[in-house]
Amino acid sequence: MSVSREEFIAKLNEGKVLLYRCRRCSNLQLATIVFCRRCNSDALDVVEEKGEGRVVTFTILYVPPEGYEGYAPYGWAVVRLDSGVNISGFIDVKSAKDLPLDSRVRIVGYDGRGIVLKAEDGSSK
Repeated sequence: MSVSREEFIAKLNEGKVLLYRCRRCSNLQLATIVFCRRCNSDALDVVEEKGEGRVVTFTILYVPPEGYEGYAPYGWAVVRLDSGVNISGFIDVKSAKDLPLDSRVRIVGYDGRGIVLKAEDGSSK
């Protein structure tokens, strides 16, 4: 069973993320590629996870790409979900001091920019 883009986005808007678990090697990955990134198997099961994790790295964009000028400055973070899968998205921070590495964040939706993240209160280590 393959997850549609619409299904994937609908779950993001619920604060959840759809993953695939490979039946052959147990690899877990975002449900955006329809074969296992580790063993190339297409025997995948859909797994739903809460969209929560910790910031692995991030940057603040002051000079954004075309089409994103109205959002600047904005943060772009890579998050390791609690399952160990990485996902990236937009986060409303204007300065590096606003988001220490390892901060807890969660997915809060999907909009014209893409995946939207929010830092949890008291999110640092």
